[in-house]
Amino acid sequence: MGDLLALAGLALLDSTSLGTLVIPLVLVIARRRVDVGPLSIYFATVVVIYYGLGVGIALGFDMLSDTASQVWSSRPAQWFKLVAGLALFGYGLLAPDPVKREESRKAPTRLSPGTMIALGAGAALTEAATMVPYLAANGIITAMPVGWPVRLALLAGYCLVMILPALVLIAAAAMLGERLWPRLERLVPTLERQTKITLLWVASLAGLWMAGTGFSELDL
Repeated sequence: MGDLLALAGLALLDSTSLGTLVIPLVLVIARRRVDVGPLSIYFATVVVIYYGLGVGIALGFDMLSDTASQVWSSRPAQWFKLVAGLALFGYGLLAPDPVKREESRKAPTRLSPGTMIALGAGAALTEAATMVPYLAANGIITAMPVGWPVRLALLAGYCLVMILPALVLIAAAAMLGERLWPRLERLVPTLERQTKITLLWVASLAGLWMAGTGFSELDL
C-alpha cells in the first residue's frame, strides 16, 4: 500500500507539469471552448510517449540490474554522485525564482491532428530531461515483487493519474463555461510559475539524496 501511495503522490506531482496541465489549459482558455477531439489527441500523445519511455526505462532497469548495480556501487560512481548531487542541490537552491508570466500564452490557431501530436510530443520529450518523479516511480515499480503484467498496468495507471487534474479542470470549464474562464486565465500564470518552482525543489531534494548516498559510501 505504501508503494501505491508513493506512486500516486509522484503522479500528482507530475500532473502539475507544463505539458500535462499548463498547455492543455492554455488551449482551452485561449479558444474559450473545449475541443474534445484535438485535446484527446494531445493527451493520448503525451500518455503514449510517457508510457513508452516508462516501459523502456523499466526494461533497462530489469536487464541491466546486475551490471548497473556493480557500476553504481563502485568508488568512482560514489564520487560522481557526490559531485553531481551537490551541483544539482546548488542549482535547485540558488537558481532565481521564476518570474510570473503576465501575458497569456498563445494557442495554435489550427488544432489539426498533426498539430496536436507535434505539440504533445514536443511537450513530453522536452520534459523527459527533468522527469525526476517519473524515474523515481519507475524505480519503485521495478523494485516491487510483481510480474510484468502488473508493472505495465501500474505504469498505465500512473500516466492516467498524471493527466487527471487537467481533465477535471477542463471538464469543469466545459460545464461552467463563462463563469470559469476568468478564474482559469488568472490561474495559468500562477500554475506555470509554481511548476517551475516545484522542479527546483525536486532538483534540490534529488541532489541532496545523491550527495548523501555518495558521501556515506565513500567513508571520508
